[in-house]
Amino acid sequence: MKDKIYAQEKWSIGVVNAGVYRRLKLVMDYWCALWFWPIEQAEELPTREQFLQEVGAILGEMEMLAPAESQLVLFPETQEARQGELELRRYGLVDLERLRVFYPRLRVVEEIAARQRFFHWELEFADVFRERGGFDLMVGNPPWLKVEWSEGDVLGDRNPLFVLRKLSASELAKRREDEFANDMGLKGAYYQEYEEAEGTQNFLNAVQNYPLLKGSQTNLFKCFLPQAWDFTKAMGVSGFLHPEGVYDDPKGGNLRSVLYHYLRGHFQFANEFNLFSDVDHHAKFSVNIYQKLSQTFDSHMIRFVHAANLYATKTIFESFSTNPSSEIPGIKNNDGKWETKGHPSRIISVDLDTLELFAKLYDAEGVKASESRLPAIHAQNLVDVLERFSRQKQRLGNLEGQYCATVMFDETNAVRKDGTIQRNTQFPGNSSELILSGPHFFVGNPLNKTPRAICKLNSDYDILDLTHLPDDYLPRTNYVPDCDPTEYRRRTPCVPWGTNQPVTDFYRVVSREMLSQSGERTFIPMLAPKGIGHVNTCIATTFQNQINTIDFLAMAISIPVDFFVKTTGMGHANQNILRLLPLVPENFALKSQIRLRTLALNCLTTHYADLWAETFSPSFTTDTWSKPDPRLPNSFWSSLTPTWQRHCALRTDYARRQALVEIDVLAALALGLTLDELITLYRVQFPVMQQYERETYYDQTGRIIFTTSKGLVGVGLPRKGNPKKGIIGWEDIKDMTSGTVQITITDDTLPGGPTQRTITYHAPFDKCDRVTDYRTAWAHFQALQT
Repeated sequence: MKDKIYAQEKWSIGVVNAGVYRRLKLVMDYWCALWFWPIEQAEELPTREQFLQEVGAILGEMEMLAPAESQLVLFPETQEARQGELELRRYGLVDLERLRVFYPRLRVVEEIAARQRFFHWELEFADVFRERGGFDLMVGNPPWLKVEWSEGDVLGDRNPLFVLRKLSASELAKRREDEFANDMGLKGAYYQEYEEAEGTQNFLNAVQNYPLLKGSQTNLFKCFLPQAWDFTKAMGVSGFLHPEGVYDDPKGGNLRSVLYHYLRGHFQFANEFNLFSDVDHHAKFSVNIYQKLSQTFDSHMIRFVHAANLYATKTIFESFSTNPSSEIPGIKNNDGKWETKGHPSRIISVDLDTLELFAKLYDAEGVKASESRLPAIHAQNLVDVLERFSRQKQRLGNLEGQYCATVMFDETNAVRKDGTIQRNTQFPGNSSELILSGPHFFVGNPLNKTPRAICKLNSDYDILDLTHLPDDYLPRTNYVPDCDPTEYRRRTPCVPWGTNQPVTDFYRVVSREMLSQSGERTFIPMLAPKGIGHVNTCIATTFQNQINTIDFLAMAISIPVDFFVKTTGMGHANQNILRLLPLVPENFALKSQIRLRTLALNCLTTHYADLWAETFSPSFTTDTWSKPDPRLPNSFWSSLTPTWQRHCALRTDYARRQALVEIDVLAALALGLTLDELITLYRVQFPVMQQYERETYYDQTGRIIFTTSKGLVGVGLPRKGNPKKGIIGWEDIKDMTSGTVQITITDDTLPGGPTQRTITYHAPFDKCDRVTDYRTAWAHFQALQT
């Protein structure tokens, strides 16, 4: 009996008069089928008038007489005749079989519906919506999938070479036609896949289906959110595990303006412990708790808790119960392992005022607070740090028209299509032949590495010894111009002011376009000299007023600004991020000190002589280090000259590290941070940097003798020696209290071929404590301010 009720009353099988459910489902299927209509049957698509007429027929809006004789019953056998008569008078008679004959298009609709398996929540759970107003709870892990058409993948199901070989569009088109000719069934399968992909894209991108997703990148998981909010009852809860795209998409403000009203808890995880084995361990995702309030939307109803940088679920529970007197755990613990301890400060309360702060910091001017992006903030007290950033009046975006940020040459198009550059690793003859790649530089260091003579991987680079480089040094380049100098200059991006000169006529702040959120440093900028180009993995910021170049870079190489970039959670340092970064404030009392340290770190060769002369100030010669140390002689400052000479640049590892420490302090003072806030930023947000600090040792001349830094491979001694090969290891000499250690190396970083060179290390060897140095430098510069 149960099966008969299901077949006859729900599906109208064996019944002349289709029931209400069957009719409604067919109408809903009809509307959905229009999005997935087969290409070869395009001529059968209904006009608007035909669609409405046929829908009316299905719903019983036109008169249809029951057949005089029929082998089928008029009403379901499980239904009382009186009830059937009532339904007949109320909804009319609809014989679907006769309708299919009268409207053949309905058969196409049913075929599409059977293939696509449309699911209509309001129909399938009509009783839940009528009796309860929706579901009490909805939980899920929706698919993290962007629906895209990839014909190579489709063709690859039949012939794997389409996937294994990266074919150009023209090659793919030719091979596609050949495959169609050889496999008659492939063409039909190809078009069917295309129809489904295109139909799905159109359906998901349609404003009438998902109005909140208008303008944002469509991903299947996003479509589940508005559905759940619609399908839960008042005060009902939904919980979803999904990626962070809804929170950091610059075009997702429309969705966030509604999402924040529903959001009650946002807990962002990184997959470092492989909680999801089929997802990259760097991937970020979040557990999101939403609740549908009974009242209508009100801006003051926005209130939720937020936690970021989570690696295990236990951190959440501990954070709601741990004693607040304990120290706030960082991203990693002292053993260099991902931290899973909880702390009350890890739970950040977010309301409309907090979102207003985020909008001011991370979004374009005019973006409403309720549409702001949500940054990844580690602890509640760091919100106060962001408040200091929001007060900065001199940000890059405020210099609209006085700067430009641009990439230059695409490593694929500029080589293969345009013939602008060519791959040819060599030492350049002059700066205009040098084209930078990301590994060439690091934070505040334009001469970090040089490619080897044979360079195929990012690891095929050697660290440069700044104490040994000639004054006019240029590193090897993997790319050189592939057209004459006039044409190369014509193809170079130009600035928007004056006579629209090429950007290569200016000193520029060049940074890596990719952001390493889990690396030692996230934002990697330096000062590039005139003439040089760069590939599109780098982005250059050029200023009309040259001093702004220094003031922007001075802040950009600091820990506080790096922290700010980290909080964006973004993977690329595009213009949207750059425009948010601050310059040294106009009224900052220690502007000379922070500019000088920035120049001394970057102006390493004669290629910076013009800039040095232009920005030199007599006050430079009266500067001093913030701490006494034989490796930091104050004579460095007093010996500075208006004309650039070799000793105007900081060259030893120890001195360069100290200059960066002092820039961190100066930047923090310029931003209005406290010393404790600076230390918290470093301790909480820079675990890899802390690990390297704990495991890097210097000799008495300021040279690194041992380090575990992955960015300094080949610097100093290996951990273990090999007496048979005459190799000295760090463990062999680390306890020396006096004397020297000599090693001979092969240096292939200079023109002229590999040479043998001896390096002498002077004992004793020690490491640095950045927090202690911060405290010392803070006291020094604070005294200068007063």
